[in-house]
Amino acid sequence: MIQDVVSLVLLFASVNLPLHFTEEQKEISAEIIKQANLLGEDPYLLMAIAYTETRIRRDQTSYTADIGIFQINYRFWAPKWGYTSREEFRKDMDNPVHGTLAAVMVLREMRLYKTCKGANLAACYNGGPAWVRSKNIDKIRAYSRKVQRFKQRFKRNHPNWKEMGNRK
Repeated sequence: MIQDVVSLVLLFASVNLPLHFTEEQKEISAEIIKQANLLGEDPYLLMAIAYTETRIRRDQTSYTADIGIFQINYRFWAPKWGYTSREEFRKDMDNPVHGTLAAVMVLREMRLYKTCKGANLAACYNGGPAWVRSKNIDKIRAYSRKVQRFKQRFKRNHPNWKEMGNRK
């Protein structure tokens, strides 16, 4: 436990994060970046999704029952993952480690669909694999463009994030 705290403090101190982030956003971001790298995922994409969804904040719930830092949909994903309690789901989705793992699981499932390849992955994260037939297609495309813009900005301004999870 103490080693985990020390590891997080060292990671937090070494991560180059946006200056306007609050301490909580910095703490959550450091964990997202670490977990993304440990899971072999793109930390820039995950940070862009979290920033687009909640500005990297806990305790967020949408009117469509999307919960947590990454706004994971309770009605769809909770039963698949064996959750029976909305509060337990909320607790886990507000935890940066569990939330990042959940977002990675969603992304990995979305990658199985033709409509979710390349830059369309963010559109699928937001609207599901049938997003191209959604009545909200314009909003989904706008969401995807926003995620791509944040991803590129993070990549340009914070090039060291890719190595962050590899440090001990």
